[in-house]
Amino acid sequence: MDSNTGSTRPQAGPAGLGRLAAAVDELAAQDLAGLPDAQAASRVLVLRGLLERLEGQWLRELAAVDARGAAGAEDGVQAASTAGWLRGRLRVGAVATRWVGLARALFRGPLEGTGRALAAGELSAAHAAALAQGVQDLPARTAAAAEPVLLEAALRLDPPRLRRLVAHLVDVADPDGTAARAQRQHERRGIWLSPTFEGMLAVDGLLDREAGETLLAALEPLARPASAEDDRSGPQRRADALAELARRALEGGRLPRTGGIRPQLTVTVELASLLGHPGTPGGQGGLGSPLPTETCRRLACDAALTRVLVTREPGHPSGHHGPWHDAGALDAAAGGLAARLRAAVALLPAALGGAPAQPLEVGRSARVVSAAQRAALAVRDGGCSFPGCDRPVAWCEAHHLRHWLHGGPTDLANLVLLCRAHHRAVHEGGRRIHRHAGGNLTVTPPHRRRPTAA
Repeated sequence: MDSNTGSTRPQAGPAGLGRLAAAVDELAAQDLAGLPDAQAASRVLVLRGLLERLEGQWLRELAAVDARGAAGAEDGVQAASTAGWLRGRLRVGAVATRWVGLARALFRGPLEGTGRALAAGELSAAHAAALAQGVQDLPARTAAAAEPVLLEAALRLDPPRLRRLVAHLVDVADPDGTAARAQRQHERRGIWLSPTFEGMLAVDGLLDREAGETLLAALEPLARPASAEDDRSGPQRRADALAELARRALEGGRLPRTGGIRPQLTVTVELASLLGHPGTPGGQGGLGSPLPTETCRRLACDAALTRVLVTREPGHPSGHHGPWHDAGALDAAAGGLAARLRAAVALLPAALGGAPAQPLEVGRSARVVSAAQRAALAVRDGGCSFPGCDRPVAWCEAHHLRHWLHGGPTDLANLVLLCRAHHRAVHEGGRRIHRHAGGNLTVTPPHRRRPTAA
């Protein structure tokens, strides 16, 4: 028994932790009811900061144990893995793997400045985790070079907005890896349906950004509270909305259908991004999710979207008015990766630190393929036009051979039907389709990006 506190808990054995345990016991013994309101509120804030510092120290020591292979040494054994050791000793699940990954990134990897900031109480563990997860696919040197700008953002944004900002800036920091990251995310997609013993259906899944935005846009109008007396929780309303969405689709009797109008998405994207200028950020989905540039370009081929031209507010410190250059020229002119990231921040929504925007023009939907044109494409192409593909018309979308944003007209000579997989292969995959004088189509392999100057 602890002679100081009367506690029957075991002594904190390792040197230095006994005093910490005693301090916690002292706090637990205090009478909170007698504290003035101002002092009680202040203590809550101070304690939260101390907990974040302690979390940073714990991750620092976890990284040291992991580096030394010392997991299990307290029992005289060598554990097979640090995460497995934590799961067994602390009776936790998959979170142990995330802890080890975070400890490695902050104290054995490229984010050492973030680790120091966490240990000093300058930012929270949630902020540190957002940065570590956001840059996990970047080369170590790139992540380390980007860290100062990311830390600046972490000091002024909450973790959800920070994750969205990092998702944008990662593509700016490593444009050559954008397609590979998007493809890895796309390959992780899946929906798992499992009946429960109660007769319910358990739904678990992972959607890529575009699919997630589409689903949320379709659910939102059906998931609103029916009235002021609607006492359903948010998850319950979304579950009811999903069931209603499926019910309406079945009752419509048009599954599958050709040329149906897809759910409306609100996507904000810079014109420079749509035109393919390097170094520009992707799009911003209606609910805040970043969309890759090529996804936005593909959606612009055949979707009921409204174009809004904007200008950055004159005189705003984040405003960007100059032409876009390739990444190497921009680095040389503006001081490297940090300058490119700050330029990208200027083009993001104001909520993420970008400059306010003023609309210049709204409208012009002439690029959208009409019902008559789609019918003509169905007769002419008979399905996917990609060489060797036999997917039917019902699986296809209209594609501009020369992009509408580059002056390509919306007429039959400039349109082909592509199935969704080959539409992705053209935009995200970089393949190009050419129509020859006789009407035959050929496909060229992805254009390889020329290396930029260091």
